[in-house]
Amino acid sequence: MIAFLLFLSAITGFYLPPFDTTHFLLVPLDHHLKNARKIEISYTLMHPYDKQKETILLIEDALDKYFQESIDMQPLLDEFNIVHIKGRNEADAILKIIKSTGEIDWVKAYQLLNMDQQARDIELVRKDLSGDRPVHLVGFSGAAAYLHYYLGLFPENVKSLISFNPLLFDLQKNLNLINPSQCLESIPLENASYLEFLWYNNSENLCKEQTGTEDIDLAFYTYLKWQFLLPSIVDADKADIALKIRLFEHSYGLTYNAAANLLESKIAKWMMLESHEIWKQFERIPFSVYGVNYDRGLDFSGKVLIVGSVHDKLLSRFCYDVLAEFYLNSTLLLIRDGHSFGKLGGSMLHTNLIRSFINNDIKEKISVYQMLRDKGLLINKKDRVRY
Repeated sequence: MIAFLLFLSAITGFYLPPFDTTHFLLVPLDHHLKNARKIEISYTLMHPYDKQKETILLIEDALDKYFQESIDMQPLLDEFNIVHIKGRNEADAILKIIKSTGEIDWVKAYQLLNMDQQARDIELVRKDLSGDRPVHLVGFSGAAAYLHYYLGLFPENVKSLISFNPLLFDLQKNLNLINPSQCLESIPLENASYLEFLWYNNSENLCKEQTGTEDIDLAFYTYLKWQFLLPSIVDADKADIALKIRLFEHSYGLTYNAAANLLESKIAKWMMLESHEIWKQFERIPFSVYGVNYDRGLDFSGKVLIVGSVHDKLLSRFCYDVLAEFYLNSTLLLIRDGHSFGKLGGSMLHTNLIRSFINNDIKEKISVYQMLRDKGLLINKKDRVRY
């Protein structure tokens, strides 16, 4: 079935209640220019910052925000400083510069909104809050990809990283892994809706060899019936510059210099089409594109927890196996779920999982694993060959 049938409004993303405390911070417009002018970004806290507590940083991602709005982090608020970084995507100063000639300068847009600029903003927020104290990072999907990049830049400033389904398409491309949604490419949905269908779907059998199409038909029918209740990327403003930048970064990671079989992905084609303004400039005069330096993971001595979905239709789950190998002290947890973690979010066990990992509470870890197993979410080692 589709994830949205489980706690429709309270299962996806990282949710914090309406924030009581908003802080503003001046950061360089371009971190790579000496004496660059400053722009204002914001981050939010539910409670005043407490130096006695551990700090968790979250960051908003331009693509994720259309889907992931409500995994409840509130149970952790009394125990941790939870910081939600809005980032620079809606900074008025950047938008004015990008549009200063009356038309959007897409090269400048990428220069100022790419993942490297976002990661360096994260570091300044960390310094503003905790000074020299390292922090914990928690991220989902595209936001998790930002955090893997940040960790490569500033490994000494991170205690631990918890990464839920990090959307790292370049791993899938570089490893030449099979597109996990290959058997669904013929579903008659518009490309944006097709992305939404894959995002929310957690059906186990959709992409396994099967004699009939009953499972696919049921999931497709359910999606069509209930999609009006879901956050949707098709509601995005066509002029959303930050979204186009993110689609360019994702499509670059999935397609540039990729094997021919990956170029046929419906999602890849759609992302390239939606970010065609940037691709046009890139193909005319190529510019440097930032991506995660996975080798830097070996420089990180802290803990990494990678939580991957075995029924993810956006990214091959084998990417998570490989990603775990890039860190010296990593744990890989595979869950029977889809990309949106509808089942995990519905179980409300994600907060227990985060708490036990950050606190390194062995007793609570065992308890969480047992509860995940009892709910049929945990993959046993003997099952990994199946998936």
